Amino acid sequence: MVLLVLSLSPVPALAETAPLRLVTGTDYAPYVDDRLPDGGPVTALVRQAFAKSGQDVTLAVEPWRRGYEGLLAQRFDGTFPYIRTEQRMREVLFSDPITTVRQHLIVALGKERAAMASGWMKGKRVCAAVGYGLPPWMDFLIRQGDVQRVTPTQQRSCLSMIVGGRADFMVEDERIAIARRAEQTEREKLATVPGPAASEATLHLIVARHHPNAQQILDTFNQGLAQLRAEGAIPDLLASKPPS
Repeated sequence: MVLLVLSLSPVPALAETAPLRLVTGTDYAPYVDDRLPDGGPVTALVRQAFAKSGQDVTLAVEPWRRGYEGLLAQRFDGTFPYIRTEQRMREVLFSDPITTVRQHLIVALGKERAAMASGWMKGKRVCAAVGYGLPPWMDFLIRQGDVQRVTPTQQRSCLSMIVGGRADFMVEDERIAIARRAEQTEREKLATVPGPAASEATLHLIVARHHPNAQQILDTFNQGLAQLRAEGAIPDLLASKPPS
């Protein structure tokens, strides 16, 4: 576990509390990755949003599933970046959107034309690692039995599984899909195609519904996020930088 302590000025709403305990994961380039400067642009944005509101925070980096479970157990006060899924909407509250993403499909080379056809996903296997949330439209297809989910321990394993025929596709934000393919030694055997029209999603900071200060934490973050947006700082913060 990596722990970073950020010393910021207190904000009246949460000034009497200890620093907020945040957690995130890694291997989610270009948004969050411990190989990127500042832990990735979304990590930098979250830090700056709380700084604008004068809130002290600590930031831990843990496996995604462990971080999410820690959030529900109140070992952490917030985590990011997460899209909305049906399960999460029952368990957590969401901040204002940090940014909008558009999911694409990664398939084996030669399958891209077929993957764009209506009904292609029926009977196929989607690869998504343990703890990796899929968008509601994909969750629906899995519940209907139209798509089977295969679940490795790491999301990047899905690329080799697709190349090896052990999975048919994965769902990723367009920028993440490009980053993952760039890292794959067999990237010439993979192709990226647009997801369905419903595949646009937003990334959020999330807080457990049962956290006693849930709305207070979100209000503090949203206030800082709005200030960054008003200053026009978000595009620069979200600009991806190469891994160090």
